[in-house]
Amino acid sequence: MSGMGERLTFALEERGVRKLYALAVEIGVDESALSRWKKDGAISLPSAARLSQALDVSLDWLILGRGHMDAHRSGPTHPFESLTSDEADRLKVILEELTRLAKRQASA
Repeated sequence: MSGMGERLTFALEERGVRKLYALAVEIGVDESALSRWKKDGAISLPSAARLSQALDVSLDWLILGRGHMDAHRSGPTHPFESLTSDEADRLKVILEELTRLAKRQASA
């Protein structure tokens, strides 16, 4: 998704928000503001924070497109915690090989 408006539209659909008026009231803006934001209109940081909280989406994802929509929810605190067992096994093999290479270079 390229812009905030597209991510906002996606989040509204995913969260089942059909009435923009109710959401606007909840976050303290006019309904027209939500319509502007859906068209990539400028949004203030406080409004973006309230919007992301009301929709229960990651602020980084909503504004910048970084990560994923639910990145703010409790989850792995370290990137390696989200690896599958296959990925972890492959990473272990790579690290072991790098360790062997480093030892060879140190003794050469």
